Amino acid sequence: MAESELDSYCEFIDSLREVETLLAAGPSQPLGHGGTVDQAQDRELTNAVTRACVVMLVAHFEGFVKAALTELIDEICEAKPPTRRIPDGLLELHTRERIQEIFGSEGPDRIHKTRRLFSTYAPLWEEDRSINPQVLSAKILTRQFTNARPEILDNVFRLLDVHDLISQIEAHVNRAIVNRGDEATSVKVAVKLTEIVSRRNKIAHGDRSEKPTQFEVESYVDFLKDVSECISSIIQARIAHCCSLR
Repeated sequence: MAESELDSYCEFIDSLREVETLLAAGPSQPLGHGGTVDQAQDRELTNAVTRACVVMLVAHFEGFVKAALTELIDEICEAKPPTRRIPDGLLELHTRERIQEIFGSEGPDRIHKTRRLFSTYAPLWEEDRSINPQVLSAKILTRQFTNARPEILDNVFRLLDVHDLISQIEAHVNRAIVNRGDEATSVKVAVKLTEIVSRRNKIAHGDRSEKPTQFEVESYVDFLKDVSECISSIIQARIAHCCSLR
């Protein structure tokens, strides 16, 4: 079973030091000091640093989500619970992948894959049958997570019977803001995630007009820390449910 914290969550928090180190590499003096040439160089350095920070931050976050989903599958495969404990969406995803393989083949290969579908994957739907660890694949699940946009996150977690992911994250994030004593503004998680991912995509595709400030990057770090903490708790709860042998 999972420990009190997911390994993937701990690794994500540790990886944020890399973002913070990069952010600290910017100019030590506020912009506007020094001569015209120095100011221009400082501005260019600041923009380069903050742009790189946004790309790195989102990459680390997306890596965390994929690693957390992998931990879920690994825990299920180790516990081998009865299939009735596994979300139907996850079972359907694996079965659908095999059906798609069948329709993408022909001749003897199609016959072989059809036979394997019924002999290997039919037991997924027998409620009292222990899950076959060779059938579940973390890669199949993580392939559904193509980026950190809220609608993608929501769709992936619906496969795990989590139907209110964004609402849960929003409640958690806003509680964390209050607990930290930050400015009491209500964060809309879907809007914030979309903003961060969109800026990362623009920067990664060479849009030089995107120039996040240091304050914005720091707020993104705090926000994704809170989001990852909530996702970690949700995955832990899914592990506890799925790995029950009852």
